[in-house]
Amino acid sequence: MAEGSKQTILVMSDSHGDRTVVEQIKQHYFGKVDAIFHNGDSELASDDPIWEGIQVVCGNCDYFGGYPDSLVTEVGPTRVAQTHGHLYRINFTWQNLDYWAQEVGADICLYGHLHAAAAEVRGKTLFLNPGSVTQPRGLIQEKLYALITITDAAFQVRYYTLDHQIYPPLTKDFLR
Repeated sequence: MAEGSKQTILVMSDSHGDRTVVEQIKQHYFGKVDAIFHNGDSELASDDPIWEGIQVVCGNCDYFGGYPDSLVTEVGPTRVAQTHGHLYRINFTWQNLDYWAQEVGADICLYGHLHAAAAEVRGKTLFLNPGSVTQPRGLIQEKLYALITITDAAFQVRYYTLDHQIYPPLTKDFLR
């Protein structure tokens, strides 16, 4: 990465048929971030115009077909691996997702499925679940999405509520 350069990506997941929430988040950030990702379970058709400009993968509730199971996207010099997580059995083990991220050389590995916001570094890879924009689970019952600012020194992770306000308890910076 060029000295001082940075990219910002937006990550959302598990919207479960709520096209409006996806549209509102997209409209708020489109053209202001370097990439937008949706980690599956949208329950929308894969040819819906909402997906223009969004990297989206298939979740276990995406019955229409037409979505890839996983994607690897270059955002500047950063390699982003993306999947919903169910095919890697993320609710039972980290091992499969971790192996896949290593196999594809991911700097960031995005997943969904659990509806629980989480971010951690394993090895050299940031693993991030943005939570759910419609049906949060676990201890944090806030509908959330995430922004990751990528610099040569760190991953800056910020979670946001649907009214685009930062959710401070999950704010983390991870040194690279």
